[in-house]
Amino acid sequence: MITKFYLHNFKCFQNLELELSSLNLLSGLNGMGKSTVLQSLLLLRQSHQHREDIRLNGDLVELGYPQDAFYENNTDDIMRLGLNVSNHTILKWEYDFDAYKDIFKPRSTPNFSELENVALFNDKFHYISADRWGPRVWVPLADHEIHHGNLGKNSKYTIHYLVEFGDKPLPNPEIPHKDGSKSDLLTQTKAWLDEICPGTQLDVEAIKEADIGKAVFSFKVDYGITRNFRPTNVGFGLSYTLPVIVALLSLPKGGLVLLENPEAHLHPRGQTLMGKLMAQVAAAGVQVIVETHSDHVLDGIRVAVRDPNYLLQPEQTRFHYFGRENGQIQVTTPSIDEEGRLDNWPAGFFDESIHNLAALSSRSHRERAKEII
Repeated sequence: MITKFYLHNFKCFQNLELELSSLNLLSGLNGMGKSTVLQSLLLLRQSHQHREDIRLNGDLVELGYPQDAFYENNTDDIMRLGLNVSNHTILKWEYDFDAYKDIFKPRSTPNFSELENVALFNDKFHYISADRWGPRVWVPLADHEIHHGNLGKNSKYTIHYLVEFGDKPLPNPEIPHKDGSKSDLLTQTKAWLDEICPGTQLDVEAIKEADIGKAVFSFKVDYGITRNFRPTNVGFGLSYTLPVIVALLSLPKGGLVLLENPEAHLHPRGQTLMGKLMAQVAAAGVQVIVETHSDHVLDGIRVAVRDPNYLLQPEQTRFHYFGRENGQIQVTTPSIDEEGRLDNWPAGFFDESIHNLAALSSRSHRERAKEII
């Protein structure tokens, strides 16, 4: 597990240091650097196969030219990325930036062997981008990708992954089975999809002769189950939610999931349940780092901490809020107690509902005053 994370002269950060735990929530205003944190991790994974070279553009992330990745108001010419992992190993990547040639030159990098057991660099990893494949009638198949644990950053291999591995038990037996159902990946995925999007049924199929796969949805109704519907006729929510569930359920203990906006196209109750699912997965030993704008996801995690059935301890969570103070990005980290209460609510940290309720209450008070007059 990654326990600490460092950046120096990377994109919008001159210096950044974050403590990480099992379940990590990154929130804040737009343009404050949340995505930069995930991009830096993806950059390290993307560059891993190139040994000392840094690969700014690839399948996981596209950062442009070196000048785009280097902090604009730098005071030195070194870009540094660092990780502490749970076996007390400190990993550092340092590059010299040559502004004249617009290139990075390797200064020092970890030994290749040091990275083999870190989930960020092996097959115990999933990344689900905010830019997911929406509803599609057909999706591609990719044997090599799914057998290396790759759902595709846009989640386009999710259906093939479920077809291939759906009948296998969950890789992490410590993740509680939903509603006492069978322990295989497909059954558990269906059970969680039905919980998050009530009444939803899922069927998946691969047509290998054509290198395509498909998913269809049906729904529980009073008279039984509806006919099957193609994804393009049931909206975006199901297609956006399915790969997030699969990513969370399909890794063994010690795995790592990076998620962007798991709440996208999902109703508030479903967002809360998504937070609870992430809590269960993190408590079972899979590290989750999620960027979100949803107070419902946050509340789902807080409820899970308070509920002993979820087994998530307060110290297993980190909430990082990215804001700006005096023109500089500042990160605030509220602590959570065993009752799910936070010790600090920085301005802008999921407080908009409170402000809106206050405004509505104030207006209501004024209207009543007018009636009395």
